[in-house]
Amino acid sequence: MVPFSPALADDDEAPPPQPPVVYTKYETRDRNSNKNAIIREDYWYTTGVAPPRKLNSPLVLDDPKWNAFGSCTTTGENAGGTNSCTYISLKQRQPAYSKYGFTIAQGARDFQQLKTILQQQDWKLAATLVVTSPDTRDLPPPTVDALLKMVLFASSMLTSPNFSGPARELLVARFYANEYKFALDELSDAILARDLPRAQAAWDFGKDSFNSYAQVVNRQIVPKVGDPFSFIE
Repeated sequence: MVPFSPALADDDEAPPPQPPVVYTKYETRDRNSNKNAIIREDYWYTTGVAPPRKLNSPLVLDDPKWNAFGSCTTTGENAGGTNSCTYISLKQRQPAYSKYGFTIAQGARDFQQLKTILQQQDWKLAATLVVTSPDTRDLPPPTVDALLKMVLFASSMLTSPNFSGPARELLVARFYANEYKFALDELSDAILARDLPRAQAAWDFGKDSFNSYAQVVNRQIVPKVGDPFSFIE
C-alpha cells in the first residue's frame, strides 16, 4: 500500500486574500449542537454551559457546580474522602487503563512534538501527525486515534455503578475531549494550508483541552491503576 501523502498548499502560489481571523475565540465558537463532536452528550450539550477553556485544578466532587448527585456521603474530613455516589472500583479502572491508556498517552506525546515541528514549519512531518487519510483502510495518526479512546476511557473511569446516569465529572471530561477534537480538526486544516498562525493557535487550544481532560481523569489513576497522564507543555 502506498503511504498516504497529504496534499499541502503550494508555497509558490499566493493565497487568495482573506479577512483577518481571530483564533483566540475557539472556546466561544458556534458548536452547532455538537454535530461534529466525537460524542454529542457532553457538559455543554447537557447543561448549556461551557466549562472554562483551561481547568487548572481537579474538580471538587462536592462542589454543587459539578456534583451531579447533590449531597452524598463522604468519608474523611475534606473533599479528598471517598464520595459514595462516585466511587469506581479498581476492578473497573484497571482494565480500562490497560486497554486505552497507552494509546491516549502516545497521542499526547505526538501532539507535544507538534509544537517544535510547527516552529520549524516542517509541514510534511506535521501532516503525518494529525492529517487523516481519506482511505478508511489506513490507520489514523495516534493523535486522532486517541480521541475515541479518550471518550471510552473516561466512561470507564468516571461511571459509578452506584448511579445510573452520567456523572457531571464524566460530562466535563467528554467536553474537553470534544474540544481536543476540534483543535485537531483545526490543526489539520491549518497544516494543509500552511497557515502558521492558525496552526499555532489551534495547537495552544488543543494543549489546554487535553490538559483539562487529564485534570479530570487523572484523579482516578492511582498507582494501582497506572501512571497519570503527563500534561502537554
